[in-house]
Amino acid sequence: MNKISLAKERVAELTALINEHNYRYYVLSDPLISDFEFDILLNELIGLEKDFPELIESDSPTQRVGGEITKNFETVKHVYRCYL
Repeated sequence: MNKISLAKERVAELTALINEHNYRYYVLSDPLISDFEFDILLNELIGLEKDFPELIESDSPTQRVGGEITKNFETVKHVYRCYL
């Protein structure tokens, strides 16, 4: 296998792993790994996407914020709108 094929395979693996850990952390509140271990996975993905920008997908964990909306917390109406 050439470098790009290996990178593409690893990006897919990391994306699946990170998505699973995000779901467990944000939705289930049941993480399996530490924040440090998560950061190692994410940083590896960031590095691969930097080296192979053609592998960046719009739904990559590096292109969005972690989790899904959960109803485990009370909804709060803010006085001022929050902007991103």
